[in-house]
Amino acid sequence: MTNHVVLCMPEVKLRGVFSLLLTDSGASVASCPDFDEVLRVLGSRFCQLCVLTYEPALDMGEVIETVRHASPDTEILLVANREDADAVLPLFRRGLSDAILQPINPKRAVSALQSLLERRNTRSAPNTGVSESSDGVSSLDEVYRPVHLVARSLSMRAAVNALWAARADPIGVILRGEPGTEFEMAAREFQAMNGDPTGYVVVLSHYDLNVESLATQVSLDRLNDGVPKTYFVPDIEKLSKVQAKELIDFLRRSRRERERAKPMRMIFAASLSDFGPNHVEPEILEALQFLMPAVVTLPPLRERREDVELLVRRVLMDLTAMFPAYRARSLHPAALQWLCSRAWPGNYDELVAAMRTAVMGCTNRELTAAHFGKLTEERSARAVDPDEVAAARVLAAVARATAE
Repeated sequence: MTNHVVLCMPEVKLRGVFSLLLTDSGASVASCPDFDEVLRVLGSRFCQLCVLTYEPALDMGEVIETVRHASPDTEILLVANREDADAVLPLFRRGLSDAILQPINPKRAVSALQSLLERRNTRSAPNTGVSESSDGVSSLDEVYRPVHLVARSLSMRAAVNALWAARADPIGVILRGEPGTEFEMAAREFQAMNGDPTGYVVVLSHYDLNVESLATQVSLDRLNDGVPKTYFVPDIEKLSKVQAKELIDFLRRSRRERERAKPMRMIFAASLSDFGPNHVEPEILEALQFLMPAVVTLPPLRERREDVELLVRRVLMDLTAMFPAYRARSLHPAALQWLCSRAWPGNYDELVAAMRTAVMGCTNRELTAAHFGKLTEERSARAVDPDEVAAARVLAAVARATAE
């Protein structure tokens, strides 16, 4: 298992020393120029270790608490000067894991790094299976850590647990959720759970889904070595009755003639809407559930308040990584607070659209509340919820204060 480590060390020589020590230990190192970049990395993937340098100009207690909040299971190592030792000691109560004082003793540094990484790996070692916690929500006993889904909230952790247990199904999984839910990210998570860390899936839209093409892809996949592919059908409500009937017949044959060494994996996404164009025909869903009894319900964003901050940081990093011309790298606390308090009726898709619009309109490194003003004005113009109206007024006041 590769250890992922994030470094934030402005001093070039010191950064080079720790990068060399970690690389020699087989770790994957991400070096960040500032603390905002550290949060972006922690929001995009799990890191076993975060190495920081003591900066007297910063409130290091708040910095460590922010890292601990962004990634509760990440070990934090602080490198400081000997004259700052008295200031470092109180930081252990705020979440610091270990500290190294300069000048650096190579043996002490190597020992500290290995100790923290081994502590993290021991805690993350696979166990026997899924257990149930005192609050009634099953946990993975550190069997699996989500890679593509953000699962800090209890409801999303329960969904990840259900997705993990669904691997035992010989055919695949049915995902349920409101429109706009991150179905494709869940499909990638399922692929990662089956041994492919990249989580690439084959998306089969209702336009080009037919039995002949699917059978050809499955046959070719069985001829190749490696992890079997996962086939993802994102819109089963858009399948015609002819397509659905042919697909169900194909799944029945595949279930009878399944190959255990190279099983076929399929994931279907179904909307929870009971009306409108997103409605799933009951007979289609019943037939699929008979063949694939593993059904996982993904909770809406309004039930996952704890996940929104990490989702926002991950989306921001993905957008700026794909489009380097965009200058936004961080969020103002007021903007982040508003994003976390919003109901998000469009769920993940609405959040991504809002972030994309804000990033495109941002001309500096920080996204402020003003960059989300247009979205708020559109919502408040048609909102009937007084909480939404109040939020719009607060956001407008913050935007005026920022402009002044």
